[in-house]
Amino acid sequence: MKFDGSKKLRGQAVFVTGGAGFVGRRLVPALLENGAHVTVLLRSRHGAKALEQMGAKVVIGALDDRAAMEAALQGQSVLFHLAYDMRAPANSSLAAFTGLMAAAKAARIGRIVHASSIVVYDGWPGDDLTEDSGAARASGTPYRQAKSAMEEALTASEIPAAILQPTLIYGPGSALWTDRLADWLNTGTVVLPTPEGYCNAVFVDDLVQAMLRAAVLEGLGQERFIVSGAKPVAWSGLLEGYAQAIGVGAVRHEPLEALQSRLPPDVPQQMPDKPPLAAQVSAAARQVLGRDRFEALVRQVKRRLVRRREIWPDRYMLELLATTGTCRIDHARARLGYTPEYDLAKGLTATAPYLQARYGRKHSKGDPA
Repeated sequence: MKFDGSKKLRGQAVFVTGGAGFVGRRLVPALLENGAHVTVLLRSRHGAKALEQMGAKVVIGALDDRAAMEAALQGQSVLFHLAYDMRAPANSSLAAFTGLMAAAKAARIGRIVHASSIVVYDGWPGDDLTEDSGAARASGTPYRQAKSAMEEALTASEIPAAILQPTLIYGPGSALWTDRLADWLNTGTVVLPTPEGYCNAVFVDDLVQAMLRAAVLEGLGQERFIVSGAKPVAWSGLLEGYAQAIGVGAVRHEPLEALQSRLPPDVPQQMPDKPPLAAQVSAAARQVLGRDRFEALVRQVKRRLVRRREIWPDRYMLELLATTGTCRIDHARARLGYTPEYDLAKGLTATAPYLQARYGRKHSKGDPA
């Protein structure tokens, strides 16, 4: 992935956390392609060989090991911080981030490119959002609270920081916005509301483009950038594209009021920071087996248990499926030079081979290609 700032990355020493994750697996090769000297932090050797074969250096360690992080960050120009363990308590991710910031300051890192989230805004997902929208409410999920606290620390730091706030990231390997939705379609029909809302989505490679541009941005202070596609897309278009790729599944619509009437009472309650037992077991299994082997095993089990059924949205998903808010990317366009290259059709085309391999389906005429 070349861009008009490629020459500025050539020869730069960059450090990546989360390099074996969904976004990291697209960012690392892009950095190498642009001539950067890439070091990737991993918690274990799982995934290390593939990264080393690309040309990256791998460091085994933990984010919360302050001394190890300070040593690893010595001589690095840019820190790309992508790591966030959704299967661990948010407080542990925040504590690790605090230690990483201290190590980055001690190592005199030139800048930080930080992966935050659109969820930090008070008006998400219902309002039109820009970087000037309110993000002061210290509530919501532990994930939102942790991401908000990380942003506050970055903006208060002396280290130049580009805080990227992606919307719903989809593409090959997206657990939430590709794999989960495709799993629903693989079991039957997904029910959407009428009227149907907007899906503020960004293809993973467009997010990577924004990260590359942030790494070489001149005069960087502590700045936020909303990163999304050129315009919102239809939820039905995204889901139908996935269904076409895997050869099964359908979408149908019901009035919004009918979907709302099926929901249980909305009882306010404090959200626990501790992840559920299933997530804890999943995290342990990934550590032992490695991410790819574990996820392949899960897919095999799911295929054997598939029963055709309808998927009705829960309260959280229904809010997303019905929202008409738009996330504006004007600032990223103007300041970073960010130009989304993937509309929905191109994004689905790039995702189809991954989905067909994931579900053991062969490409057929009419599939996105």
